[in-house]
Amino acid sequence: MINLEKRDDSRLKILLPLYIYPNWYDRDKYLWKQVIAAAKKVTIVAIINPNNGPDRAPPNTDYQQGIKDLHQAGIEMVGYVPSNYTTRDLQAVKADIDLYIKYFHIDGIFIDEMSSDRDKIDYYHQLYRYIRSKSPQYLTIVNPGTIVDETYISQPVADLIVLLENNRQAWENYRPPAYTKKYSPQHFAALIHTTSNRKLMKNILDRTKKDRFGYIYITNDSTTTADQNPWDSLPEYWQAQVNYIHQLNKAGSKK
Repeated sequence: MINLEKRDDSRLKILLPLYIYPNWYDRDKYLWKQVIAAAKKVTIVAIINPNNGPDRAPPNTDYQQGIKDLHQAGIEMVGYVPSNYTTRDLQAVKADIDLYIKYFHIDGIFIDEMSSDRDKIDYYHQLYRYIRSKSPQYLTIVNPGTIVDETYISQPVADLIVLLENNRQAWENYRPPAYTKKYSPQHFAALIHTTSNRKLMKNILDRTKKDRFGYIYITNDSTTTADQNPWDSLPEYWQAQVNYIHQLNKAGSKK
């Protein structure tokens, strides 16, 4: 079973793909500053991704400053590592993990491009054991972006699984698998893009408890932009999203 007692509570949190360069030297355009300010209202786990991974080197001075800023704000930070749906050599994945641990002062690892095939589970279980061997305190997050077999949770392969990474239309059709009722919502996350306005954003947040998500992030960015990357900006309603999650958490704590 997954063990998250030290992290587990009922509050909704943000799992933020922070795939934005930390240009701290330009205070007017330093978007990490908005993330840091938001941490006063909501718990944030930020995924950093220097270059589709740790870029095979220590972080440059800009990332060093950004990482320092995040930690001073109490934001947990996990390093992005691609697995290419198990076609990437395990030793290469472990090498990326080692670089993050050695140089980036991370709190955990985010394994992307995860296969949802049940027969691939051993690959991810090996990585989970490897990360935990470095420190049982590291948070391991995996991203199949879709519903997986319960074995992925019960074995387990991670502390937190992204069961939905898609656009708002896909979210409308999403129904949580029955097994999620056996586990805390703090083991499940959703990353939802192409959500055009704050009303739609709030509609999604209103359903998070029913959908069994403990972590979420919603953006108006989409895969149809020029760079086809919905995770390299903050949504125009970032502060509204933070405020509404804070409001939901506050209301929930009174029940």
